[in-house]
Amino acid sequence: MTTQARRQREYEQRETLLLDSARRIIRREGVSALTMDKLAAATEYAKGTIYKHFSCKEDILCGLCLDSLRHLHATFQQLSQFAGNTRSRMICLGIGYQLYTQRFPEEFDLLVAARSNNIREKASPQRLQQIDAADELVLNRIRELIVQAQEAGELTLPPRATVDDLCLGLWSVSFGLLALEHARDMIPGLDLTPPQPLLLQQISCLLDGYRWHPLSTETDYSAIYTAVYQHLQQLMSRE
Repeated sequence: MTTQARRQREYEQRETLLLDSARRIIRREGVSALTMDKLAAATEYAKGTIYKHFSCKEDILCGLCLDSLRHLHATFQQLSQFAGNTRSRMICLGIGYQLYTQRFPEEFDLLVAARSNNIREKASPQRLQQIDAADELVLNRIRELIVQAQEAGELTLPPRATVDDLCLGLWSVSFGLLALEHARDMIPGLDLTPPQPLLLQQISCLLDGYRWHPLSTETDYSAIYTAVYQHLQQLMSRE
């Protein structure tokens, strides 16, 4: 191994350690508790060393967001290979997203926060480019399934609707529902169905509206949902 390659490996290992330490601080004390000083104390690295990796606290938050998106992409890649029709596989992606937010609530909160201007304006351009590229990979998994459904004759988009329109609809339903799920105590006026069937219900209504076959009246997606949910829970518990 060349000296340059060794230094690059050490740099990447140190950055992973810094992110893991920042994640532990956030899980233990909350986002507001994360500071460069606290991260330096937790890792025993000088602040100058940390600044070689991250330009500011917001850059660290974006680094954690990038980790989350990469994890989601890997999960989506696995679930998109589910042996079933395209609609079943799309539901699988929703399950993966839901389980991820349940197991890593702090990371999901960062996915929300990292899209705000007050964080993006301070993060490094390189980190933002990496986040945008990872975002695109996640969205491409959804786009690919929509295109596959069209090619299989299971979905015909209505006039003036595009693949990205449906992609945004699915993202909005899932992301919005899961974000609000984290704040159920702030919306006491709604008597809501439990999270697991509620996500399937909302996705099913959207896909039925687009006439994505087989419709929910033609297939018992709840059985598929339960089986995949339990399977993915077991896989995640081993990580």
